[in-house]
Amino acid sequence: MVNLNLKGSYHFMRHFGRPMMKQGSGSLILCSSMRAVTIEPGLGIYAATKGGIEQLVKAFAAEAGSYGVRVNAVMPSIIETRLTAPLKERPEIYKTYAGHTVLNRWGQPSEVGAAVAFLASDAASYISGSSLSVDGGWTAIDGPPTGLTQTRPSE
Repeated sequence: MVNLNLKGSYHFMRHFGRPMMKQGSGSLILCSSMRAVTIEPGLGIYAATKGGIEQLVKAFAAEAGSYGVRVNAVMPSIIETRLTAPLKERPEIYKTYAGHTVLNRWGQPSEVGAAVAFLASDAASYISGSSLSVDGGWTAIDGPPTGLTQTRPSE
């Protein structure tokens, strides 16, 4: 996890950032996760590496900005991919995760791709050192997922 997420991100920025700095422009976009700012039991190391990516983005944005290079990240939540297919096959888990979003659904890879395309475009020319949440509002809300009853003590 550390090798892939942290070291991989570092090597990506280093190997692609240097040529961009020499040419005086460019946009690096890393993949973080909403787990950089939220936690789920059992995902501590994963969340720590995604939080580390957030700091790498900020640090390299500060270092490369004067060379005209922008550095950002996307922070997806639950996205329908081959990796998440086993979760989707379990209706109770699928509904629970969907219920954590304000849109009550999972995201699509194309929605993450659209966010990446935006960050790479001139429309995002004044955005650097940031992470764009592509999470269906997951990190905007708190409390139990939709559909789960919350028990309250009697008043």
